[in-house]
Amino acid sequence: MSFKIVQKIPYISIASGGGISTSIPIAMKTGYLRITPEDSAYVEISPNPQVDNISSLWVPGGNSVVIKQEWGSRSFIGIQTGSSTTIIFESGTAAGFAVGDVVSISGASPTGVNTSFTTVNSIETSTSYDSYYNTRMTVDWNTSGITTVTNQVGEIRKVTKVAAYNAGSGANKIHITEVQANAYA
Repeated sequence: MSFKIVQKIPYISIASGGGISTSIPIAMKTGYLRITPEDSAYVEISPNPQVDNISSLWVPGGNSVVIKQEWGSRSFIGIQTGSSTTIIFESGTAAGFAVGDVVSISGASPTGVNTSFTTVNSIETSTSYDSYYNTRMTVDWNTSGITTVTNQVGEIRKVTKVAAYNAGSGANKIHITEVQANAYA
């Protein structure tokens, strides 16, 4: 099986002597992350990863491992700003996320309404005849300073991070790419 590169993530640089470092937030597109340390490393993947040299996944230097993560994305049609931000989905569609998921918001204007890392606080679940069942989602992103949203259409995606613990003796780089499996190559 071969892989197509979907996005390249800036590598993680770790100092020698068992250092730990964490990647930037990764807005998932396929959910498959290929991780390749130059020297041996322990890795963890989650929105807030905690890595150690006991229970984390060990990857030998120069080898790659592909790890599948839960991912999801959804287009949205509106934003309500405030001390927390409400994302509005088209009627008849579902939010597709759960409380506690970490997400990114992109495509809206002005740029201050977008973010690379915020937590889903709530999803409207009322089923009364005049409710917004599953079409309203509140995230922990303070946009109260933005009074006018000029473009309320955008995309929301699940986010993760990669943390690595250096198991080698010198400095280490952990290369990360998001890939898509290509069964026909």
